[in-house]
Amino acid sequence: MSKNGGDKSLRLLSSVPNKVYRRLIVRYPGQTDSDFAHMYQYSAQRLALTFQGEPEADTILLPFLTLYRHAYELKLKDAIRIFVKTKIDYITGPSVELEKAMSVERMKKLGHNLHKLLNEAHTQYADLDMNLEFPSSIDEVVLMFHEADETGQAFRYAGGLPQTQEYADFPDLLKLLDEQFEILSSVIDYVDGTFREGSSVWDLM
Repeated sequence: MSKNGGDKSLRLLSSVPNKVYRRLIVRYPGQTDSDFAHMYQYSAQRLALTFQGEPEADTILLPFLTLYRHAYELKLKDAIRIFVKTKIDYITGPSVELEKAMSVERMKKLGHNLHKLLNEAHTQYADLDMNLEFPSSIDEVVLMFHEADETGQAFRYAGGLPQTQEYADFPDLLKLLDEQFEILSSVIDYVDGTFREGSSVWDLM
């Protein structure tokens, strides 16, 4: 078994070489968690386009929620890294503590726990002393996701959800998740844009 992050290509993909351009699909190297977050969001949106309100559409609900939950997880991890890097670049300069706060090891420790990731994002955002409060609407959606699937596995495996039959308006659910994901992305862009317009810690030295 090859190690993740190596240079060896994926035999799963290379075993079916493309011969016609319109059938081509490409996996690009060097993509970040931010890229992956938007891929999962886009895939959830594409899956949602198949919804026609027919009984068989019920089968897409858990795969849809799995994709969108992972999109939020990766976007929160991206937010933490951006907030910490902004603090390093524009406020304090580097430190061992801050380097650890955005390290791969730190993200692994936070794991799939959306509540922990949200709290960490809040902590790092508060340190930036922004004029805009972190939107409570993001908190609400992330915490509802966490309440439904604390481990990141309840949408993926049988037995992790309540044994109840539940109902939702699917277009409204899609709208809710889309809107809050875009707001979270906008908060990250707001932080990045605000500090880029000012002076970095290095300019002041």
